[in-house]
Amino acid sequence: MSGSATPDYTADFEPARRAELEWITERRAAVGLPPVNDDLVGLAFSGGGIRSATLNLGVLQALEAGGVLRQVDVLSSVSGGGYVASCYHWLRAHARVAGEHSVFARKVAGGNASVLDWLRSHGKYLIAQRGFSLWTLIASVLAAIFVNVMVLGPPLLIAVYGLTLGWLPLAWPQWLALPGSSIHEHHGFLLLLMSGAFCLLLFPLAAVAFAVLAGADGLASRAHIDRWRIGMGRLLVAGFALIGLGLIPVLARLGGLVEHMFSFEAARALGKHLSYLMPVLGGVASLMMDKRKGGTGRGRWAMVGVTLLAYGVLVLCYHLAVGHAWLHSTGFAALLGLSLLLALVCNINRVSIHAYYRARLGVAFLPRLEGDSTTDPGGFRLDRIGPKLGAPLPLINATLNTTSSANTTLASRQGASFFFSPLYSGSTPTGIRNGESFADGHLALSNAFSISGAAVDPDMVDTRARAVSFLMALFNLRLGYWSANPKFADRRSRFLPWWWIFIGREMFGYGLDETRRHIHLSDGGGFENLGIYELIRRRVRYLIVTDAGADPQTALADLGRAIERVRVDFAAEIDIDADRLYRQRDDALMQQPYALGRIRYADGSQGEILYIKPRLCAGLSADIYAYWRSNPAFPEQPTSEQFFGEAQFEAYRALGQQIVEQLLDSASPDSMAQWFARIGQRPQASAAP
Repeated sequence: MSGSATPDYTADFEPARRAELEWITERRAAVGLPPVNDDLVGLAFSGGGIRSATLNLGVLQALEAGGVLRQVDVLSSVSGGGYVASCYHWLRAHARVAGEHSVFARKVAGGNASVLDWLRSHGKYLIAQRGFSLWTLIASVLAAIFVNVMVLGPPLLIAVYGLTLGWLPLAWPQWLALPGSSIHEHHGFLLLLMSGAFCLLLFPLAAVAFAVLAGADGLASRAHIDRWRIGMGRLLVAGFALIGLGLIPVLARLGGLVEHMFSFEAARALGKHLSYLMPVLGGVASLMMDKRKGGTGRGRWAMVGVTLLAYGVLVLCYHLAVGHAWLHSTGFAALLGLSLLLALVCNINRVSIHAYYRARLGVAFLPRLEGDSTTDPGGFRLDRIGPKLGAPLPLINATLNTTSSANTTLASRQGASFFFSPLYSGSTPTGIRNGESFADGHLALSNAFSISGAAVDPDMVDTRARAVSFLMALFNLRLGYWSANPKFADRRSRFLPWWWIFIGREMFGYGLDETRRHIHLSDGGGFENLGIYELIRRRVRYLIVTDAGADPQTALADLGRAIERVRVDFAAEIDIDADRLYRQRDDALMQQPYALGRIRYADGSQGEILYIKPRLCAGLSADIYAYWRSNPAFPEQPTSEQFFGEAQFEAYRALGQQIVEQLLDSASPDSMAQWFARIGQRPQASAAP
């Protein structure tokens, strides 16, 4: 890109904004459009897994055929929306063929199939490649679990064993032992018990002190009182948690109680296994109860269930640490050495299921093209997408984990917006770094949109319970990615057991903030699922957004969160008449799949927003209605459905395409302003009574 040099790193967004405007000016020149003049156009594809990717494929086809896509300056995507947005940028970068109607009509290598045919046949993208099956996926998940347990298991058992040793002039109180059993030494567990009891005993004193501080005028500020409240809450949590951990040796001796009460041969063995099976089975029962429970109470039993599961795993670790001589054997020492070696030399990003997810996405959405010499599409660098291609500037959105941030806003949100682009990558808390130096200049397009779609990860908003995060990290059930912090990208990492460090942070919720040398990134939907946050930051004049997240009750939760986030962070107001969308939901053919709105920016400028909600409506083709009648949940089938067959794929693709075609009225607009004005003049669907 020509023009002024861009800084390698900046904590201020303005240099990045200027660089992007220069990039967009070159892009416009490449497609014969005038320079930007307060008319920046943004297109946003929401999250929603393969459903969003498929529906937005149809949207792209319609916008491309209608001549609207060439007017789009920035294409912002989240999660599943990023699958097809990245596919489009890959095609524009590698298959420019003059006179071709659509990039999706181009041929893939090794046959006569088009890209559209390829995408349609890869709706089951996790297992779509030849030789892959559901068993391949299961084997990959189990392999990631096994290796992670092998790396974490030995040090965890050593830690538990250390708690059983005797190194203090204290004796375990026998009144804390179950009948028929006795406990000796275990001073580490005893200290945990004493610490928990101390926290609970300290709570009444803290409550009295709080009453004095809060009751006396001028004795303490509001901030001081709030910190005191937080401290009292943490005292209770710490007290009960430490006592629960300290009582593990007591529960583990359930076998002695069973033998004491029942005189049959296998009584002790039965009780020993019951000590960890009872919390595990209780956890499973709680999870099942939660699944059956609806309404506002749902979720509470799940928290109890996962906590019991985690506790059962810890009791099992105790049995493994104290009940077998192999812990003192040469074999275990070798296993511990192997654990340390793997933690030192292996890259956790490449061993976790993230690597499988990235590889499958790369195969499905970055296909090799006829006549293209690229041998590894998955390694295609994001910064190779230049303005002279004429495609929009890609923005791929992820979430920066800020669970343990000292910033109260970041900690309460548990995340911040983190974007990838050919020019810069980063976030407000970390600052942003030039694409040529971020990730040592090797950020792959496949990696960026895989991170953006990392919807299963510990310490996200939906998995924030500590027991959930602990179990997910322990068993490597994670799609998230550990990345260099843009602020420190020029510093080399020390030779440390990063595997232990990273998983430890995820298990216990520390070191997950914007100040560390390594940051944790996951699904962009954890922060804002529509992809409009970064477009509002750039003050686009025209904004088109498709909301393809699962929303069977038309709650418009993703829209609501996006409006709240941009108001708080950018003082921008989005005004959309969403009531019409909600009132029509019970009458499929009377539904209107779009709404127009206004954007008011903090600097006084204004914009317009076209919000597209994929819904059934009048004027669609018969095959869409046929699929809907056979599948009543369409087009709001759950995001957990990530295996799309041909009929399902085509129903969503055609729905997106036909909704946009209706908005275009078979006439290509000369400008975005003309198109928005034309949509505003369309007759509105009548709301259902």
